[in-house]
Amino acid sequence: MMHVGHVLDAAAGWEQRVAIAQLADRLPSDRFQVSVAAIDPLPADWKRSLGLPVRLVPRRARFSALAAPALSRFLDAKRVDVVHAWGSHAAAAARAATARPLVIELFDPVSAATGVKVLRSLARPRGFGIVCASEIVRRRLIEGGAPPESTVLIRPAVDFAQITRWRRGGVRDELGLSRSDRAIVVPEPIPHADGHIDTFLAAAMLNTLSGDLRMIVPGVGREQDRLAELDRSLPIPQTLVRPGDRVPTEQLVAVSDVLVVAARGDVPTTEITWAMAAGVAVIGSAVYAVSEMLASRVNGLLFKQLPGKSMVTAIARLLQDVDAQAMAREVARGQAYEVFGLRRFVEQHVRLYENVRAGRLPADGIADPARSA
Repeated sequence: MMHVGHVLDAAAGWEQRVAIAQLADRLPSDRFQVSVAAIDPLPADWKRSLGLPVRLVPRRARFSALAAPALSRFLDAKRVDVVHAWGSHAAAAARAATARPLVIELFDPVSAATGVKVLRSLARPRGFGIVCASEIVRRRLIEGGAPPESTVLIRPAVDFAQITRWRRGGVRDELGLSRSDRAIVVPEPIPHADGHIDTFLAAAMLNTLSGDLRMIVPGVGREQDRLAELDRSLPIPQTLVRPGDRVPTEQLVAVSDVLVVAARGDVPTTEITWAMAAGVAVIGSAVYAVSEMLASRVNGLLFKQLPGKSMVTAIARLLQDVDAQAMAREVARGQAYEVFGLRRFVEQHVRLYENVRAGRLPADGIADPARSA
């Protein structure tokens, strides 16, 4: 029996929550046990939707190493064999707490680039691995000096059965959407790279003509407040839908019609995987992170993003191209079945845990399904 201890910090997002829940639910129960600790307080909705008890082992004054004594006691009490850290701060706390094999999993290429100095200091020749959710995350780590042999690419997983249940359920009714409304969803706002204002203005402009476009923005925060204020100020039909933290991001994506990723730089791309699996058309700027997932007019619709320039016109044009959206979503859904399967995700993590525990390279026996899709 192998015991995996997950460690989180305040930067943990919905992607981490989904991935941990998937592993806890699907790892073979006769071979694995799972425990979860956090070095920072997590939102109540995060812990609730995770469905697992989370032990708080707080760091002090934002110094990760100060969480080490309490985290060490937690790992000892749970008899953890492999530590799985979700973020560079969680990883630093884990390394300070124990010499056990350590796995770090990253979704955001910007966080990977800014945290690579810490990650380099944690690297070991054996019993260590960094899981990259996309090739762009891996590239940013290697560019920052992380040892390539310590990295492994494991694509996120989606739950196709859950998507079907959500799409047949009453989530859209709960959001106040009519059957005739076209729901546009955007990723959870991040401060460094998104263009949600451009997406909103494009949707609002089209809404003056049709009145049936609604833009869903997940989560709570300043960007959501700013969009709501703008929505109230316009003399047109209401465009914005704000579920707050009532509905998880992956569920919002699954019940929408279009996902718009108006990125101005590197961004996480897990929303794209869920959109592809749900048959939701994806419109995105042709930045590296998005282009890794989508080929324009094949499985998505891409536009060129110019620094400092508005994206409103390009987004509005592609929102109107419903025929191209329909063709792209069919191709994308077929690819999602091949690349983002839940069984593959769990099996690759099983192999990863076995690799680091045995002192093998983390990527040994793990292949990227996107290369053959």
